[in-house]
Amino acid sequence: MKAVVLNAEWAPRQGAEIDPKDAARRWAVNANQVYKNPEATYETVDDPGEPGPRELVLKVGACGICGSDVHMFETDDDGYMFLPYHLATPVVTGHEFSGKVVAVGSAVTEFKVDDLVTAEEIQWCGECDACRGGYWNNCRFIEDLGFTIDGGFAEYVKVPAKACWSLNAVLERYGDEKTALEVGSMSEPTSVAYEGMFTRAGGFLPGRAVAVFGGGPIGLASVALAKAGGASKVFCLEPLPERREVAAKLGATHPINPLEVDAVEAIMEETKGDGVALAVEASGNFPAVMRTIERSLGIGGKVSIIGLDPRAAEVNFVDYQLKAGSIYGSIGHSGSWDFPNVIKLMASGQIDMHHAITKRFALAELVAAIDETKTRVDGKILVKSEL
Repeated sequence: MKAVVLNAEWAPRQGAEIDPKDAARRWAVNANQVYKNPEATYETVDDPGEPGPRELVLKVGACGICGSDVHMFETDDDGYMFLPYHLATPVVTGHEFSGKVVAVGSAVTEFKVDDLVTAEEIQWCGECDACRGGYWNNCRFIEDLGFTIDGGFAEYVKVPAKACWSLNAVLERYGDEKTALEVGSMSEPTSVAYEGMFTRAGGFLPGRAVAVFGGGPIGLASVALAKAGGASKVFCLEPLPERREVAAKLGATHPINPLEVDAVEAIMEETKGDGVALAVEASGNFPAVMRTIERSLGIGGKVSIIGLDPRAAEVNFVDYQLKAGSIYGSIGHSGSWDFPNVIKLMASGQIDMHHAITKRFALAELVAAIDETKTRVDGKILVKSEL
């Protein structure tokens, strides 16, 4: 089958602490600390083979390009990959995908051939202390589709059945497989937003205001979820007009260009001084946005940190003390209600993530698609083996 394979040089930075067991398998806790000079190739690789007893083989219908995928190709001044997350190369990348079941393991009863499904990126063990305590995203033995094990930038992918969720209800809503698979591929990034906003931060009271910082795919999903969750005002702070336009389609009542408008003044004026109940950091640019977030927060307000940025940023703790504010760190999506709840919102029409999809590329054009994504102009770019 055809797939896109990522390779990079294993060269730990001076002073980086690497577990010898991780070094032996080129498994990085933080790719930014060990991987240099990344390169991707479109090539023929072995197909996934027969599924194990509790596995499925999917024909990939659509796979989105995430900011994390872009960070795999971006490097700092020393040539190190910008990605501050787990990685083991060589690997077939791509973790935001949907597909049609083409083979079912002998012990799988909940799925059948021709079902449409999506899969969780994070592969948690379910047995370690973190998993047993409900922190699946922090599993001690975590693996990640498209990062440490082969993912969806391929014609076919093999996945555990426990990581899959049915998209048949989404198919019923949209009426055709092509659209359902495209929308279904948005389940993962939307679940990342859902995890940060609701599962980790606990959400907000309907009627309060929400501010989303960044209009990329995670930010756009956050806008849609804020609107569906009952926010009276949804601010989206995004410099690019193309992304502000998409944000408005998804429910942003106040798309704001923070380069032209004092965002804090605008938020405080529109909320009559109340500020926001929830601020979502989805820009991945911590130094640029944290002060604005702190100043626009309302009493009892929450900050959900979803974007990834290896750089440090100053935090003014007195703002949180005086406002009884809270910060919630979040990464990925959990093994509980994120995916099924997001899919139900999609199937019911309360969120329509098809609006966020702005371009489509063939699998062979992935590198060009990555370059397009680097411009940060688009919403979600999809890669498909069959356009």
